[in-house]
Amino acid sequence: MGKKSKRQMAARQPEKLTSSKSMRKFASIFIAALVLVMGAAGLSAYETNKKEMHDLAVIGQGEPVIVQIHDPNCPTCRRLKNVVTNTLGSASPVLFRLASIATAEGKALQTKYAVPHVTLLYFDSAGKHVHTTTGMQTKAQITSAVNRYLPHS
Repeated sequence: MGKKSKRQMAARQPEKLTSSKSMRKFASIFIAALVLVMGAAGLSAYETNKKEMHDLAVIGQGEPVIVQIHDPNCPTCRRLKNVVTNTLGSASPVLFRLASIATAEGKALQTKYAVPHVTLLYFDSAGKHVHTTTGMQTKAQITSAVNRYLPHS
Protein backbone atom coordinates (compact mmCIF):
# COMPACT_ATOMS: atom_id res chain seq x y z
CA MET A 1 0.00 0.00 0.00
CA GLY A 2 2.97 2.33 0.66
CA LYS A 3 4.24 2.22 -2.90
CA LYS A 4 2.31 3.73 -5.78
CA SER A 5 2.02 1.79 -8.95
CA LYS A 6 3.29 3.14 -12.24
CA ARG A 7 -0.29 3.46 -13.34
CA GLN A 8 -1.14 5.71 -10.37
CA MET A 9 1.99 7.84 -11.00
CA ALA A 10 1.15 8.25 -14.68
CA ALA A 11 -2.39 9.29 -13.81
CA ARG A 12 -1.03 12.17 -11.69
CA GLN A 13 1.25 13.58 -14.42
CA PRO A 14 -1.51 15.25 -16.53
CA GLU A 15 -2.79 16.94 -13.36
CA LYS A 16 0.64 18.56 -12.83
CA LEU A 17 0.80 19.66 -16.48
CA THR A 18 -2.69 21.14 -16.31
CA SER A 19 -1.77 23.03 -13.15
CA SER A 20 1.40 24.35 -14.79
CA LYS A 21 -0.54 25.44 -17.89
CA SER A 22 -3.10 27.20 -15.70
CA MET A 23 -0.36 29.10 -13.89
CA ARG A 24 1.22 30.20 -17.18
CA LYS A 25 -2.17 31.30 -18.51
CA PHE A 26 -2.90 33.21 -15.30
CA ALA A 27 0.52 34.89 -15.44
CA SER A 28 -0.03 35.88 -19.08
CA ILE A 29 -3.45 37.36 -18.32
CA PHE A 30 -2.06 39.19 -15.27
CA ILE A 31 0.82 40.69 -17.26
CA ALA A 32 -1.53 41.74 -20.09
CA ALA A 33 -3.87 43.41 -17.59
CA LEU A 34 -0.94 45.18 -15.92
CA VAL A 35 0.33 46.49 -19.27
CA LEU A 36 -3.18 47.70 -20.13
CA VAL A 37 -3.59 49.54 -16.81
CA MET A 38 -0.15 51.14 -17.09
CA GLY A 39 -0.87 52.21 -20.66
CA ALA A 40 -4.18 53.79 -19.62
CA ALA A 41 -2.47 55.63 -16.76
CA GLY A 42 0.24 56.90 -19.10
CA LEU A 43 -2.33 58.08 -21.62
CA SER A 44 -4.29 59.86 -18.90
CA ALA A 45 -1.14 61.64 -17.68
CA TYR A 46 -0.30 62.63 -21.26
CA GLU A 47 -3.78 64.09 -21.82
CA THR A 48 -3.63 66.01 -18.52
CA ASN A 49 -0.22 67.44 -19.44
CA LYS A 50 -1.45 68.35 -22.93
CA LYS A 51 -4.45 70.24 -21.51
CA GLU A 52 -2.24 72.06 -19.01
CA MET A 53 0.26 72.97 -21.73
CA HIS A 54 -2.50 74.76 -23.69
CA ASP A 55 -4.08 76.52 -20.68
CA LEU A 56 -3.57 80.23 -21.40
CA ALA A 57 -5.69 81.30 -18.41
CA VAL A 58 -2.51 81.32 -16.30
CA ILE A 59 -1.36 84.57 -17.94
CA GLY A 60 -1.57 87.31 -15.31
CA GLN A 61 -2.24 84.90 -12.45
CA GLY A 62 0.93 85.67 -10.46
CA GLU A 63 3.60 83.75 -12.34
CA PRO A 64 5.62 84.75 -15.40
CA VAL A 65 4.65 82.87 -18.56
CA ILE A 66 6.28 82.22 -21.91
CA VAL A 67 3.69 81.46 -24.59
CA GLN A 68 4.74 79.92 -27.87
CA ILE A 69 2.60 80.70 -30.90
CA HIS A 70 2.57 77.16 -32.19
CA ASP A 71 1.52 75.41 -35.39
CA PRO A 72 1.20 71.70 -34.57
CA ASN A 73 2.16 70.81 -38.17
CA CYS A 74 5.38 72.85 -38.11
CA PRO A 75 8.63 70.94 -37.41
CA THR A 76 10.38 74.16 -36.33
CA CYS A 77 7.58 74.82 -33.83
CA ARG A 78 8.03 71.35 -32.37
CA ARG A 79 11.80 71.86 -32.08
CA LEU A 80 11.31 75.25 -30.41
CA LYS A 81 8.86 73.69 -27.95
CA ASN A 82 11.49 71.09 -27.01
CA VAL A 83 14.21 73.74 -26.58
CA VAL A 84 12.00 75.89 -24.33
CA THR A 85 10.86 72.88 -22.28
CA ASN A 86 14.44 71.70 -21.80
CA THR A 87 15.64 75.23 -21.00
CA LEU A 88 13.03 75.93 -18.34
CA GLY A 89 13.02 72.47 -16.79
CA SER A 90 10.32 71.22 -14.45
CA ALA A 91 11.41 73.32 -11.45
CA SER A 92 11.31 76.69 -13.22
CA PRO A 93 9.15 79.47 -11.77
CA VAL A 94 8.40 80.50 -15.37
CA LEU A 95 5.42 78.70 -16.85
CA PHE A 96 5.43 77.60 -20.48
CA ARG A 97 2.30 77.37 -22.58
CA LEU A 98 1.44 76.70 -26.21
CA ALA A 99 -1.03 78.81 -28.15
CA SER A 100 -1.91 76.51 -31.02
CA ILE A 101 -2.96 78.42 -34.11
CA ALA A 102 -5.25 75.47 -34.84
CA THR A 103 -7.51 76.65 -31.99
CA ALA A 104 -9.62 79.80 -31.74
CA GLU A 105 -7.86 80.86 -28.54
CA GLY A 106 -4.38 80.39 -30.03
CA LYS A 107 -5.31 82.13 -33.29
CA ALA A 108 -6.77 85.06 -31.31
CA LEU A 109 -3.52 85.48 -29.35
CA GLN A 110 -1.50 85.34 -32.56
CA THR A 111 -3.74 87.98 -34.12
CA LYS A 112 -3.69 90.21 -31.02
CA TYR A 113 0.11 90.42 -31.08
CA ALA A 114 0.37 90.28 -34.90
CA VAL A 115 3.09 87.62 -34.88
CA PRO A 116 3.81 84.53 -36.98
CA HIS A 117 4.09 81.02 -35.57
CA VAL A 118 7.53 80.06 -34.17
CA THR A 119 7.19 83.03 -31.82
CA LEU A 120 7.67 83.31 -28.06
CA LEU A 121 5.67 85.88 -26.11
CA TYR A 122 6.99 86.73 -22.63
CA PHE A 123 4.49 87.84 -19.96
CA ASP A 124 5.39 89.02 -16.46
CA SER A 125 3.56 87.78 -13.38
CA ALA A 126 0.90 90.50 -13.78
CA GLY A 127 0.22 89.40 -17.37
CA LYS A 128 1.94 92.35 -19.03
CA HIS A 129 3.53 91.48 -22.38
CA VAL A 130 7.21 92.36 -21.92
CA HIS A 131 9.07 90.74 -24.83
CA THR A 132 8.69 88.87 -28.12
CA THR A 133 11.13 86.70 -30.03
CA THR A 134 10.44 85.26 -33.46
CA GLY A 135 12.15 82.29 -35.02
CA MET A 136 14.12 79.40 -33.63
CA GLN A 137 15.84 80.21 -30.34
CA THR A 138 18.75 78.57 -28.54
CA LYS A 139 18.82 77.65 -24.89
CA ALA A 140 21.23 80.57 -24.26
CA GLN A 141 18.90 83.04 -26.01
CA ILE A 142 15.89 81.89 -24.01
CA THR A 143 17.83 81.98 -20.74
CA SER A 144 19.07 85.49 -21.53
CA ALA A 145 15.55 86.72 -22.33
CA VAL A 146 14.15 85.17 -19.13
CA ASN A 147 16.87 86.83 -17.05
CA ARG A 148 16.38 90.18 -18.76
CA TYR A 149 12.59 90.39 -19.10
CA LEU A 150 11.39 88.13 -16.28
CA PRO A 151 14.10 88.90 -13.68
CA HIS A 152 12.09 87.99 -10.58
CA SER A 153 11.34 84.51 -11.79
